[in-house]
Amino acid sequence: MNIGLLISELLNDKEREICRGADCAAKEAKVNLTILPGKYIITDMTMEDTRPYEYQHQAIFDYINTNSFDVLVIDIDEIGESAPILKKQAFLKRFNNIPILTITKQDGFKCINEIENASYAQIGYEAVYDAIEYAKSRTLPVEQEIREFEEIEIDEDNAQQIITEISHILIDREYDPDDSYNNIAKRMAQAGLNFAQIMLYKDEQKNNFKKNWKVPRTIYLKAQIENGEIKKNNKENIIETKDIFNYKDSERKTVFARTMFYKEKQLGIFMSEFIPVYLKKGFTDQLLNIITGVLRIIYLEYNYQKTTEALMSVQEELAKDDSVLDHIGDKDYLTGKLNRRGFFAEAYDLLKQEFKENTYAIVSYIDMDSLKNINQIFGHDEGDRAVKRVASLLEEVFGKESIFGRIRGDEFAVIQVFTEEGMGEQLRRKMIEQNARLMTESVKYLNHLQYSICEFDYDENLSLREMLKETDENLKQMKKLDLTNK
Repeated sequence: MNIGLLISELLNDKEREICRGADCAAKEAKVNLTILPGKYIITDMTMEDTRPYEYQHQAIFDYINTNSFDVLVIDIDEIGESAPILKKQAFLKRFNNIPILTITKQDGFKCINEIENASYAQIGYEAVYDAIEYAKSRTLPVEQEIREFEEIEIDEDNAQQIITEISHILIDREYDPDDSYNNIAKRMAQAGLNFAQIMLYKDEQKNNFKKNWKVPRTIYLKAQIENGEIKKNNKENIIETKDIFNYKDSERKTVFARTMFYKEKQLGIFMSEFIPVYLKKGFTDQLLNIITGVLRIIYLEYNYQKTTEALMSVQEELAKDDSVLDHIGDKDYLTGKLNRRGFFAEAYDLLKQEFKENTYAIVSYIDMDSLKNINQIFGHDEGDRAVKRVASLLEEVFGKESIFGRIRGDEFAVIQVFTEEGMGEQLRRKMIEQNARLMTESVKYLNHLQYSICEFDYDENLSLREMLKETDENLKQMKKLDLTNK
């Protein structure tokens, strides 16, 4: 059985004591317990300028599903300490498909058995036994005498040792991302953790109030400790997010889980066994801050390396390209439009000046997939006329105010910035119409275009390179699909 315990944070004295008791009961009853600190329901009162990303902690609750838990115990009074009743109720209704017990009475929801004059540790202890019975029969156990249990003690020196061991990663690390993740796991294992996992998304996931976040379907397991042993993971170690907390058939454990984030970006999840030192006030926040900081360093180093490789690739491409005319000035000698150099120069200027909050960038790649055949069968003069015709067509579709250019012999690129969302779909419809028209213009050959049009919300961390890469990958996928359908 797997029980989920939803609390606010372990800086809260009450929550630490509830976790202390709940852990003891879970060990005695031999059930899995997952402690999920998601801090507080966000209200106008909690949206302080000094902590603008506090809402990011709540994302841990978005991973909860029927595949994960048999029953949830929720301390709604602490999670919703500043929230009105309706917001608390709305929060609880998110988990309608899972049996729920609240720690304090809430209208319309089942509450654990009340215990007079009990400590918070005792409440947590009894809540687990109530949850076990409720998961099995949908009824609470008959009230009985309070059980006695031995409360766990915190080793303050061990808590400091774990923080010190893991913080050494900031100094003692290697560049290779995979080795770096395993290095983090190594430090945690040396510090005494028997179970831990670091799961990261391939790309950071945006989560803010303007753009509702949705948990991606998959996540990468980057570092793992099982029974005190480091399990090395390859780049393709992908797991379904719906199964993150699904360890019902594994060895019994109490697990602590928190999201890792940086500003508006969700990075992934950190999970580990819940050990006594986690009850030391402030320990878990220190631990998460260190691990998240290390992961950000790895991520930035990785991107730096990829950017360096991309620049080297461009330099090699330019060196091999024998079209000297295309590298002199900013104009394409054939169409009179921008060449590769001119397009990138103006594209960067456009983004710098126009791409800001509440705007949308549209990036397009257009490939003349029939140009090679036209040149081979009808000669380069006819091929040149086909290229010029495509250039004029693109001006009709995207408008003279767009930035577009011929970046390779048979490929064009376009970039525009709009204040209105959804313009990408309008442009796709125009391209469908114009492409159909283009294919009927010549009786001698088929002048056909393949294209990708992608729309991007403003993001201060989004680069032109990333937008072009996504658009190019989209075009490649469309080409593969065309080949499959032929």
